[in-house]
Amino acid sequence: MNDELVPKDLRAKYSDKEILDIEKKHLAPAVAHYYERPLLFVGGEGATLVDHTGKEYIDLFAGICTTITGYSHPKFVATLKYQAEQLVYTSSLYATVPYAVLVKKLAEIAPKGLTLSFIVNSGSEANEAALFMARKFTKNPYVIACHHAYHGRTTLTRELSTAGWRTIPEGHPPGVRFVPNGYCYRCQFGKEYPECDIECARYMREVIRTETNRAIAAFIVEPIQGVGGIVKHPPEYLKIAHETVKESGGLFISDEVQTGFGRTGRKWWGIHQSDVEPDVITMAKGFGGGIPIGGFITRPEYAANYTVTDSFATFGGNPLSCAAAVAVIEIIQESGYLEKAYKAGEHLKSRLRSMMDDHKIIGEVRGQGMMIGVELVRDRTTKEPATKEMAKVMELCKVDGLLIGKGGFDGNVIRIQPPLELTTDQIERACDILDKALTEAEKML
Repeated sequence: MNDELVPKDLRAKYSDKEILDIEKKHLAPAVAHYYERPLLFVGGEGATLVDHTGKEYIDLFAGICTTITGYSHPKFVATLKYQAEQLVYTSSLYATVPYAVLVKKLAEIAPKGLTLSFIVNSGSEANEAALFMARKFTKNPYVIACHHAYHGRTTLTRELSTAGWRTIPEGHPPGVRFVPNGYCYRCQFGKEYPECDIECARYMREVIRTETNRAIAAFIVEPIQGVGGIVKHPPEYLKIAHETVKESGGLFISDEVQTGFGRTGRKWWGIHQSDVEPDVITMAKGFGGGIPIGGFITRPEYAANYTVTDSFATFGGNPLSCAAAVAVIEIIQESGYLEKAYKAGEHLKSRLRSMMDDHKIIGEVRGQGMMIGVELVRDRTTKEPATKEMAKVMELCKVDGLLIGKGGFDGNVIRIQPPLELTTDQIERACDILDKALTEAEKML
């Protein structure tokens, strides 16, 4: 490649201060960064990011649960270069090889019966499109979502999200209803699993009976809640919810924007850990490995009347994004990531749980595969969220070369959703850094 053809401003050596000054002057406040002094990244490989000074960081967050096959994977980079030289864009009004190859591969890895896909640009759009299709198919306006859920930032998906980030008065539309999530650590009914009889899931029947016309269009749920704090529902929750949804004539939509593509281990989809057959799966983030793409896959009967007049997407299905997604699927298959995610996740959870004896700030370690949450509390009895301490842990980890995510309604949960390229050595090093950071943060208690 002739570097001289690349715009010189992109090749220039900037300091972090220069970049942050440019952003402050020209970016809307909607763009913000982690850390008191934001990081300027210029490169990456595997599960490691490199800043402008050459310092390396173990990335346990994968951007935001996105670079699932790691940074600069040779096959991923080669695929992008190949497709960029062939055809970067034409709309889905025309047929292209990458789009056709991608939807065929999705049908091969999807749950049985899910064979028709629609490709867009993000998870928000994917969820919005799936919900529109469900309402059109069922001819019913009612949609049910969970407490603490996050489904996106389009108008409808914002109204379906209750993850705690709202900053303005914002009403929920008439057709949206909410049910408790399966958050056993903070049970909304004050009960203990399993003697609770999974009341959180059974409560959906009462919501449908009293707050709808006794029928719904859809129930949308994350198999494991991401932004909500890596909340893993009890095993029976999704199965009970699925039974209720089908009794009420609705579609069961599994929001796999964060749980899809092997992140939960051994299976392609998080919903498959619960022995439930969904009607729709939505996807994004890891789907493109860092290249913007989203979409859904569903059964032919539900998509039969979902036409181009309903939801055309200018950039949806573009060749470059589709080629990237094809590469992601093949890398996961060829590298054995499904099994690796499970084994590495079990090892990581074991290390984190072993820290609980030394760190009373850890209230719970939960999750599955490479999607793990560590909830920090000021007191294990009261379970008061350790929000300020969480911020301190993030800063301390950064200093020692570790990147973690933050989630939960109160911003007190460490989110661990790394590239599946993460090595055993990196897991050990990351746990050592986190151990040190927790020791310092506990001095604030």
